[in-house]
Amino acid sequence: MSSGFLYEEEISPRPSVSPGDKTLKRILVMIGVILLAELIWLFGISPCMPLSKVEVSGIPGIDKGAVLALAGIGSHSSYMTINAPAAEQALLVLPVIRSARVLKHFPNRVELILEPRRAAAMAFVEEGRRIFPALIDGDGMVFSVGREGFREKEVLPVISGLMLERVFPGMKLPRIYNSLFMELETLTKEAPELLAAISEIRINNRNYDGYDLTLYPIHGGVKVRMGQDINEETLRYMLLMLDVLSARSPGIQEIDFRTGTASYKIKEAYSG
Repeated sequence: MSSGFLYEEEISPRPSVSPGDKTLKRILVMIGVILLAELIWLFGISPCMPLSKVEVSGIPGIDKGAVLALAGIGSHSSYMTINAPAAEQALLVLPVIRSARVLKHFPNRVELILEPRRAAAMAFVEEGRRIFPALIDGDGMVFSVGREGFREKEVLPVISGLMLERVFPGMKLPRIYNSLFMELETLTKEAPELLAAISEIRINNRNYDGYDLTLYPIHGGVKVRMGQDINEETLRYMLLMLDVLSARSPGIQEIDFRTGTASYKIKEAYSG
């Protein structure tokens, strides 16, 4: 009689998946698909589509179409196709723009921030039988010729004696005048009341030694000779001495500050 071992293999029943788990899995898969589609749209498609919004700010009234054309931004431009540094350089072709920033906001918006040139002085230009104001900024750049850009209430010194054959927007004045217009720009910001007391600043060009200045105060009828420095300190001193000397000697024709000490000339026909 044979003998053997009899054993039973216990087989665990396969766990069943509940309907709730299946639903959860489907939801997670759908969420994953949606997120993937969103990422593809956000990073792959949207930046290549035409811009949804383009903003231009900083200079009220500027021709937006001309600005966008210079920047190379058109109806088919996208976030990916815009070259911000190249656009900023291209915008400087417009004389009224001193600096420009092109900001790209992901995924499809662009902002152009323009800094305008601000007048430090004004010169008068004669064309034919007409005379136009030309606005010059602190960099010595002529950025406007004619009425455009000129504000009636703006207090600006009038410059004469530039000895230029023609003046046009975008023209850079000779470097010898750089310090003069930088100082005038500072004065228009910090002490406009001093410039308001002067009707004209004439540049007297010298053959071999730069130039000096002749100032014509609004009141008194006395002209003042100065060197090239025309800062707030020198102007205050000049106006103070002008009042003192004019009260002391009413017949003064000209006061000369070029040597550092004031000297003056009396009108020849003045009898006292």
